[in-house]
Amino acid sequence: MLINSWIVLAILAGISSNVHNFFNRYLLKDKGDSTVWAWTFEFLRLLFFLPFLFFDFKMTFDTKTILILLSVGLTESLSVYLFMKMHKFTHLSISTIISRTRLIWVPMIAFLFLGERLNNMNYFGIGVLFLGLSIAVAPHKLFLDKGVIYANLAAVMIAINSVLLKQAAPFASTPVIMLFFSLPSVILFLFFIKDARKRLINQNFGQKIPKLLGTGANVIGMFLLLAALRLGDVSRVNGLYQGMMVIGVLGGIIILKERQDILRKLIGTAVTIIGILLLT
Repeated sequence: MLINSWIVLAILAGISSNVHNFFNRYLLKDKGDSTVWAWTFEFLRLLFFLPFLFFDFKMTFDTKTILILLSVGLTESLSVYLFMKMHKFTHLSISTIISRTRLIWVPMIAFLFLGERLNNMNYFGIGVLFLGLSIAVAPHKLFLDKGVIYANLAAVMIAINSVLLKQAAPFASTPVIMLFFSLPSVILFLFFIKDARKRLINQNFGQKIPKLLGTGANVIGMFLLLAALRLGDVSRVNGLYQGMMVIGVLGGIIILKERQDILRKLIGTAVTIIGILLLT
């Protein structure tokens, strides 16, 4: 029996997302400059999407649309800054688990600002997700560990950004949204990076292949996820997509040799995946 195409697309999108996160951690774990890599990533992603504007440029030109798109870009600037700081200071396996807390914040923010309601199973899923997080990460580290703090802040900001993206979707095509998504970071970071020219040259002189692969994986993952969402139910697509987190956890443990508290990480991952399935 043939597998539904949305299943394949969702799995490949999840794998691509984890490949992107793997390269983020690989580039930043030792002496990588997280702010410079955040700028480089947004710049490369912008270059990837620019050609598509010539084939798919759709936008509602009014004040509401422009304000939403600008909000998307500004929240993305803060999100990507925190996201790369997370990868700088946190094991890939841990950040992969913590980042799934956005599944908690998205419905909560959507409830507060969009009026979307949760059902009882969603609340149970939130509890299970928190249980998985507390197993993988010692509770005291949630408030004391720098990397974990960045990871939690990134999850909240990405959740806010996701809700804004949902609001922007009816008013602009994907390439237009991605233009507003990345361009503010490309411009603003240049003003906030000290010795920007020197740091950008020094950090971007080497490791070009991992940077291109990491950015390419992100772009491919976004296209695959959108394609899967067009063909399958949102809940099932998201469940498969998020469930691929096991690849990120194993990649951190096996390839990057992040082997501290392996049992806690694996049990926490299993519990977190159950929470994801309950939430989706």
